[in-house]
Amino acid sequence: MKIQVAGKDCGAELGALIRERAAGRDPEAVADIPGDINVLRLARARTETDYLTELIRLTRYRDGVNTLDFDIPRKPGLMGLFMAGLRAFLWKLLRYQHDRIAFRQNLINYQFSSVLEFEATWFRREAEAMKSAVAELEKKVALQAESLRQLQERGR
Repeated sequence: MKIQVAGKDCGAELGALIRERAAGRDPEAVADIPGDINVLRLARARTETDYLTELIRLTRYRDGVNTLDFDIPRKPGLMGLFMAGLRAFLWKLLRYQHDRIAFRQNLINYQFSSVLEFEATWFRREAEAMKSAVAELEKKVALQAESLRQLQERGR
């Protein structure tokens, strides 16, 4: 395992600790992220356009905030058990407030995602329109240059 912290390889020191903590976790508790929405797909992009297209697509999947139950980490011992229970109780007590805030934040995030998608599509269409306009102008210039050359040949 290779783990770098501030440019220094700490895999030997941290690897055993990570393996130990991972062994204590329930493998079913870790949600698998489907491959088509995994952020690691960004590494496969070969051009800026591919990267931006993939980033905007992934943003749509990641724009939601949820307040679902989660595993509350705790310290070992009786005090750790008490604090974890207290946190769980407080979470359930105040969850309705978090749900209200999360709902509003999700509306904002959804709007920003929509704006990004719209803007990217609009810029792509504008770029295609400009490319076709430039191609048309280049054709006209080439035709005029050819006409001018033919006129010059006739005048000799």
